[in-house]
Parts: sequence; structure tokens; C-alpha cells
Amino acid sequence: MNRQTQLINERYEALMFAKSSEAARRAARELIRIVLGEDAAGRPLEQALRDCCRQLRPSQDPKEQARFEAEFIELAIWPNTNVQRAAAA
Repeated sequence: MNRQTQLINERYEALMFAKSSEAARRAARELIRIVLGEDAAGRPLEQALRDCCRQLRPSQDPKEQARFEAEFIELAIWPNTNVQRAAAA
């Protein structure tokens, strides 16, 4: 396994198992930087995560790709998801 693949796997695991919203966003930003490069650091988190997901988990099926991206974004902003759902109810 090359170094970049190892870094991607480590950041992805940190994102999946984050214990706080800050840790999740930090892991997401680091993953974005590794996958998309330093230039992506200034982009909005949600769009950068979508682009990152397209690189890491591409799909030919647009519906499946949208689901992958939504799940990926939810990992990084999961605490806000519940707040947004409660506010919408």
C-alpha cells in the first residue's frame, strides 16, 4: 500500500469513527486535502466532500452516486444533521 492510500484510509477511518463534530470536520478537511489537494481547503465543506466522494467512490448510476455523496457528507456534519431535521419538523 502506498503512502497516499494509507493516509486516505487513516483519515477515512477517523471520519467514520469521530467522537465529536469537531473531530469529524477536522478528519473531513484532512481527507479533502489529501484527495483533492491543498487548493480544495478553501472550498465549502459540502462541495469539497462531494468531489472527494466522486474520487474515492465513483458510481455509474447517478442515484447511487447521490446516495454515496449524501452518506459521505453526513459523516462529516452528522451533528448538524439532527439539528437541521429537528428545526424542519
